Amino acid sequence: MNTDASPSPYVHNAWYVAAWAKDLVHAMRAITIMDRPVLLYRTEDGRPIALEDRCCHRRVPLSRGTLIGDTVQCGYHGFTFDCSGQCIAIPNQEQIPPRARVKGYPVCEMHHLVWIWMGDPARADEALVPDFSVLSDPRHAWERDYMHAKGNYRLIVDNLNDLSHLSFVHSSTIGNAATALAELEVSDGEQGVTQTRWMINTPPPPTYQRLAGFEGPIDRWQVIAFLPPTTVRIRTGGRARSNGERNFDGDDTIGMVALHAITPETATTSHYFWAQTHDFRTDEPAVTQSLFQEIKKAFHEDLEIFALQQAAIQNDPNGEEISCRADRAQIAVRRHIQRLLQQENSGALAREG
Repeated sequence: MNTDASPSPYVHNAWYVAAWAKDLVHAMRAITIMDRPVLLYRTEDGRPIALEDRCCHRRVPLSRGTLIGDTVQCGYHGFTFDCSGQCIAIPNQEQIPPRARVKGYPVCEMHHLVWIWMGDPARADEALVPDFSVLSDPRHAWERDYMHAKGNYRLIVDNLNDLSHLSFVHSSTIGNAATALAELEVSDGEQGVTQTRWMINTPPPPTYQRLAGFEGPIDRWQVIAFLPPTTVRIRTGGRARSNGERNFDGDDTIGMVALHAITPETATTSHYFWAQTHDFRTDEPAVTQSLFQEIKKAFHEDLEIFALQQAAIQNDPNGEEISCRADRAQIAVRRHIQRLLQQENSGALAREG
């Protein structure tokens, strides 16, 4: 067994977002995922394609070349590759070496997103794509975005599974003191971690006041579903008339869903794809945009936190952290990711042994 092999910091056998579907067209697009250069494009009939962005001849990125129909021609010496990554043409040479190919990655398009599988292609089951089907629910209006984060993917997953920070980082928009004081219920299962907060008979946060018209005390909820390894779905809402009952129904309730897909770029940077939906005033585009801008403001506050954390970690990689009672869900999420990493790395070492 090769005991010198370094364990990977990424879970490869999972679906990750590579692009919003509307952003991927019949043109080449370069992206780095898990330290690997990837070339994305659509074929002329609209199929998404993902190839290793490195010519097998002299390692020049294929994204610097030319898309000719559905084939990619390297811009250095003209090697041409088909959608599977197989070289099909070399200038002034009829015989193509069988090993003249680049890696192709499984991709699929679902829930308005293009998903990529960076691990074993034989395990790329589309049934495992995280459920973002709310984006196709006619009862919800929504807007979407992409952000580049200067932080390791696990810092972002930590953040999304610890909404107690809303009371302090986002007090001008989606948070107030009630969030940090709410009781936390955590359910840890094989498929992920779910946590629920109820804030009963508490003042509404600024965003709820501005867009839903809430004035007096309301009942509010947050239900966070962590879908391993890096996807988070957050359901939030409120009821105008507080009755102390813990249910999501009623003609005076509003609901929102925030979808977060974190794709590791490098050890210190991440791709952050997100969308925000709402089920109230859905026929008013101005409301959708206003909510989107408020959430976007909050997320940019988070980006600053990620960068500060990452800098501190790089300055002192072995610095101690102290956890508290509110971190129960976050700790469970960390264990899930660590377990997946150990399983993959153990399998990789066994194959190399």
